[in-house]
Amino acid sequence: NQNGKISMQLQATHTQIMGNLNHFTNLIVNILDNAIKYSKDEPVVEVTTANREGNLIELTISDHGIGMDTATQKHVFEKFFRQQSGDIHNVKGHGLGLSYVKKIVELHHGEIRLDSKVGVGTSFIVSISLL
Repeated sequence: NQNGKISMQLQATHTQIMGNLNHFTNLIVNILDNAIKYSKDEPVVEVTTANREGNLIELTISDHGIGMDTATQKHVFEKFFRQQSGDIHNVKGHGLGLSYVKKIVELHHGEIRLDSKVGVGTSFIVSISLL
């Protein structure tokens, strides 16, 4: 309902992981939800997958939203953390989504990274071992 666009480049040829489908789906939904919440206008989201060295699959979800400064990036995976500055007064939530995402990634023996620049957008990169 915000006239957003999502593009997918699913380039990974090996995609099977050992994991909990429900929690992994929630992980993706949480990141996508944030991409929409923190976009000023019509959200533009890109989802990509790729296989990486070390028998890994990498899932990247990127947006062209408001982005985060370095101080925010240091705390974004903490429980109850909410960005306090900027024009985000209309964003609802409890500050639990990304701490949940990180915990699910850890329970799947994976790694999550983020790349973000204020005014440019944010990418969350999840790496998980393949079967």
